[in-house]
Amino acid sequence: MRAVEGMTGELHPLWVALAAALAFAIASLFPRLAGAQEAQPDLGELPAGARPRRQWAVAGFGITSALCLPLVFFGGDSREAGAVALLTLLGGFAGLANDLLALPHLLQVPLLLAIAAVGISQHIAITEVKVPFAYKHLALGAWSVPLTLVWMLGVVYAVILCRRLPKLTAGLVTVIAATMGSAALLVGPSRSAPVAGLLGLILAATGAGAWRRSYPSLGSAAHWALGFALASLTILGMLKNTAFLLVGVPLLTLGVPVSETTYAIVYGGRTLRLTLGPRREVLHEALGRLGLSAHRTVLLFQAATVYLCAVALLLVFLASTSFIIKLALLTIMLALGSLLFFMAARIAAAPRETEEAQVDMLGVPIHRIDMAGALARVEGFIRERSPHMVVTSDGSAIVRAQQDSEYRAIVRASDMVTADGRGLVWMARVLGLSVTDRVPGVDMMDRLCELAAERGYSVYLVGALPGVASDAARAMQGRYPGLRVAGTHHGYFSPEEEPGVVAAIAAARPDILFVAFGAPRQEKWIRRHLDQLGAPVAIGVGGSFDVLAGRVPRAPAWMQQAGLEWLYRVLREPRRLRRLWALPRLVWITLRAALGRRG
Repeated sequence: MRAVEGMTGELHPLWVALAAALAFAIASLFPRLAGAQEAQPDLGELPAGARPRRQWAVAGFGITSALCLPLVFFGGDSREAGAVALLTLLGGFAGLANDLLALPHLLQVPLLLAIAAVGISQHIAITEVKVPFAYKHLALGAWSVPLTLVWMLGVVYAVILCRRLPKLTAGLVTVIAATMGSAALLVGPSRSAPVAGLLGLILAATGAGAWRRSYPSLGSAAHWALGFALASLTILGMLKNTAFLLVGVPLLTLGVPVSETTYAIVYGGRTLRLTLGPRREVLHEALGRLGLSAHRTVLLFQAATVYLCAVALLLVFLASTSFIIKLALLTIMLALGSLLFFMAARIAAAPRETEEAQVDMLGVPIHRIDMAGALARVEGFIRERSPHMVVTSDGSAIVRAQQDSEYRAIVRASDMVTADGRGLVWMARVLGLSVTDRVPGVDMMDRLCELAAERGYSVYLVGALPGVASDAARAMQGRYPGLRVAGTHHGYFSPEEEPGVVAAIAAARPDILFVAFGAPRQEKWIRRHLDQLGAPVAIGVGGSFDVLAGRVPRAPAWMQQAGLEWLYRVLREPRRLRRLWALPRLVWITLRAALGRRG
């Protein structure tokens, strides 16, 4: 059964598929056959001195077997396949000894170097690279051995540092191996490319087999075996390519483990001390201190790995493109990825505890309040009977406040400003502000009508096209029997008619006035006439009348929860497309402010 034909280097799809299936089956089923059904707790949750040896041994033996047996059975007479199987086997058994005997760190490093030396003796080594801007290959000569040793040890160490976060290693290895195997086949032709493709698929299948919640904890045996298999894959997959691809593609695919390693070395302690055990703080632990849960950290790292692997594959597709273009593209994509990672980490982190009633977001005060709190505060305004202004602020309002000083002053002088929009909540979190709840204007209007019906308050609706306000009022009365509507008026009145509209509202003496002119017109109109209107509560609600009247359908609940309501509105009303420019502008000014604060 030869997945790789020794003479031609051709891959046989059927045998390759069977090899991957065998790897997945062994990795997935071996713990069940061995009776290890439950995952052990995270290493950080174990009592001092506790070592779940049996679980680590079962997982390590299963992972090592899943990597080695398919290579032996399907590798045919390929020298590289046999060498990788040997290297992985040695790594797995050496790691098993570490799991059982708790080897000191000073002994682990020579042991790993010895295994790497065996790989070099079996021709798993970086021997030459293609020089950028030239067609010749540069033989590394005596530099081959030390460079290969450093590279192998670095990859293995990067994999080991992922062990403290449950389910991180298996997921990352799956994505990285699939990408590296694909890259090797795409870059070709190379004598080692078919073996790299086979190894990538086997390694990915092994990781996928271990990627389930109840899988036993992965100890040194599994991590060392996976580390050496991955190191071999990076070397075999990129042999005889340019230095750019030889180093760039593996470093991209290994971006998350490399970041873990770099953080541990540079920021993990006060001294620069390299260890192979979980002794120094790594990146995901630092994120945990910032409020990111273990589950969200795993998701974030997996998303980052997928992004970096996509960039790596893009570089592979552009292998024949100018070095300068590839370098420029890589720089842009890495900068963009870093910003996205920074934003995602801030958004996903649990907000810090604070007693502040409101926060200042780019000069706009946002009240830290949920729907129940907002309703209670509005009811307090009604009891006071003096005029109050409420603003429902979305992302576009924040952007507008940066440019319109009058609007900014009006919002700052308002009695309550709620976060209307998931994007605003997310950008507040990027700034490190403790804003967790959004209070959409349309939902707030609906709940206020319900409250008014229960308490006997009256409401007045002004704004939107002729007929819409009255339709919305009837819809609310049908939904909440007993709701008192003091009056309605459309929003298309002339400046000459405006005093009459204001007088009519004042004469109706509503408890709550809903104004739907759209921002910033509605806020400026309310502020200009607030004292004349006399309503205890005046609130701008944008396009809420159209939604409540049934003329514009609301986005599905899942889109609301995902913060995609704006997309739904744009798809239904393309004329709103120009308003989308506010989103990238909000992201830009938020990032500029957030990075400025860090500096």
